[in-house]
Amino acid sequence: SLFGLRGFRPFFEAESMDVAIIDTPWNGTWLGMKIAALAEAFEVNVAPHNFYGNLSTLMSAHLCAAVPNFRTMEIDVDDVPWKNDIITWVPEIIDGHLAVPNAPGWGAELNDDVIAAHPPTRPVG
Repeated sequence: SLFGLRGFRPFFEAESMDVAIIDTPWNGTWLGMKIAALAEAFEVNVAPHNFYGNLSTLMSAHLCAAVPNFRTMEIDVDDVPWKNDIITWVPEIIDGHLAVPNAPGWGAELNDDVIAAHPPTRPVG
């Protein structure tokens, strides 16, 4: 898994990457934008890695909407039954396209009650 500009740059310079798969939650949206800009300079498209839930989908969708070299974005549809209750937004896919919400911030609020009802079952870290 690549992280940051230094992680991606050697692959761009060697012309050994067709699509840069950016992990938006790990890199952050700001750094993801910088990676996408560097990828564009090398004529490489980007495709966010998105296997963490609806908040990650929102973060990745905002990145996709902001970069000119966006190609595709994966979405994990197989998850826990309460996945769609964690935040106040559920992905809406229309004709194969994800509708990006226009609410402030990421476009949704966390549901603290649902999060509290489902604490981690193993140590984090």
